Amino acid sequence: YNLLTNAVKFTPEGGQVRIEAFRETDFVRFSVSDTGIGIPPDEQRLIFEEFHQAGGTTKNPNQGTGLGLTITKRLVELHGGEIWAESSPGQGSRFIFTIPATPGD
Repeated sequence: YNLLTNAVKFTPEGGQVRIEAFRETDFVRFSVSDTGIGIPPDEQRLIFEEFHQAGGTTKNPNQGTGLGLTITKRLVELHGGEIWAESSPGQGSRFIFTIPATPGD
């Protein structure tokens, strides 16, 4: 939910948000990508830290507490997964996370 709402917040009117899920052998890979403002390289290593905000949104310059990605990361890790971001300023962002697949699903 947090990744999706962030994608919407940081994507200007007329942009696109995309959600994908793929089953791999031992895990499921999810991604949320957008055509939004992107994240500068020097900010990318900090975005999962508590209270860190990477610039303003396209809707409200100071929206949020800087805890959403930190909580999302912790939840993914508690489920045995990993999360990371790929982004370029002006090109949008893609957040990917994996969680182990349960046998028989």
